Amino acid sequence: MKAVVKLEPEYKDLYDSWKQAPDPANTGALLRALDPVFDNAIRAYAPDMRGSPTIKSKARQLAIGAFGSYDPKRGSLRSHMLTQLQRLRRVAGQSRQIIQMPEQVARDQMHLHTTTQQLHEKLGRPPSDKELADRTGLSLRRLEHIRRGVQPVPEGLVQRNLSSEEGDEFAPTVMGQTKDYTADLEFIYDDLGPTDQFIMENVLGMHGRKQITPSQVARKLGVSPASISHRTAGIQAKLDELASYGGL
Repeated sequence: MKAVVKLEPEYKDLYDSWKQAPDPANTGALLRALDPVFDNAIRAYAPDMRGSPTIKSKARQLAIGAFGSYDPKRGSLRSHMLTQLQRLRRVAGQSRQIIQMPEQVARDQMHLHTTTQQLHEKLGRPPSDKELADRTGLSLRRLEHIRRGVQPVPEGLVQRNLSSEEGDEFAPTVMGQTKDYTADLEFIYDDLGPTDQFIMENVLGMHGRKQITPSQVARKLGVSPASISHRTAGIQAKLDELASYGGL
C-alpha cells in the first residue's frame, strides 16, 4: 500500500524544490510561505515578544533546522513546524535576560542573533563562529563573552567523552595532555573548514556555546549522524596528532 503524504498542497511545490536543492533561494521561498506559521508560533509560545525581529529571526532559524527532520508521511509541515518552534519559549526567556545585561553586550547579542540568521539563510546551513566573527567584526573571545551573558557557564570546557543516544562519540584526547588544551583546540579549529568548525564548537562547547551531542549537531546541519561521525573522526585524528607532539 502506498504511504499517504500529509504535506499540505500549498507547501508541496516549495518543499519538493527545497528537498531537491536546499539552496538559499529555495530555502528563502519556503520560509516566506511559512511566515504565517511563524507568527502563530510566536503568539503561542512568546506572546510578549511579538514584533521583535530577534524572535522572528530565531523562528526562521529553527525552521531551517527542522526542514531536514520533516517526514511528509508522518504529518503536516505546519504541525511539524509548530512542534519544533516550541523552543521559542526558551529563546524568549533568554532574550528577556538581555535587558539586564550591559548596554554594549545587549547590542552585540542582538547583532549576533541577526547575523546568524542572515548567514544561515545565505549559506543554507548554520554558520561557524569564524564566519560569524568575520561578518560581525566581533572576536571569538567576544562571542564567548556575550554568550556567557545569556546562558550558564558549563562546569568544564570539554568532557572526556560525549556520547549520543545513537552511540556516536567524540573524545578529544588532547584534553589534559598539554599545558594549554584551549590553545591546542583553537589551533586545530583555525585549520578546519566551516562545517568542521561548527562541529567542534558545538560538541566541545567552544566560544561560549552549550555542549551538545554529535547527533544533535547532525540534526542542526540536516545531515546523517554517520556523516558527523566521519568528520569527528577526522578532527580527532588531528587532535591526536597534535597531542603526540606534546601540544603547542
